[in-house]
Amino acid sequence: MIELLNDGWIFQIAPLRGESLGHYLGRFRRANCLSQSALAELMLMDARLLRGLEMPSLGQPLNAEQLKKLVCFLRLSETELAAMLPPVRSQLHLATRLCPKCYAEEPIHRQAWQRTEVKHCDRHNAPLLTACPACYTTFRLPALWENGCCECCWLPFHQMHPFDSDLHQLG
Repeated sequence: MIELLNDGWIFQIAPLRGESLGHYLGRFRRANCLSQSALAELMLMDARLLRGLEMPSLGQPLNAEQLKKLVCFLRLSETELAAMLPPVRSQLHLATRLCPKCYAEEPIHRQAWQRTEVKHCDRHNAPLLTACPACYTTFRLPALWENGCCECCWLPFHQMHPFDSDLHQLG
């Protein structure tokens, strides 16, 4: 759902249940034709901090002031933002992961997929992929998932099948 904000040109993007903050921010930026640095400038936020939110393995935890700024600018509730925030940095899997079956149901990157203790999809009991099974290219950051497919061979995420062996998984 996209709704034009009172400001006249910024579109509000509704977060989807379970969506990662990085994926949400990518959708928000694309809907508003904003680069990472342009969004950071509009939010009066350090671009490195915003980059860290889209790439949680590099990000730092947000302080109360930064959280409030994010909630106000994106017009989210604190509960909505908290649901999208990644767990503590040390608990994140560095490689972007994906369940193709979940993606087929709803094309978003789920925040839960990046937790290190999560090895399989809790809905489909399938191993999470870290690379395309056709060409073995690792997945881009969820903020860049505009087309929903491998950036190298263009195999759609929803058509991917888990590897036969965990030995083939990267990361």
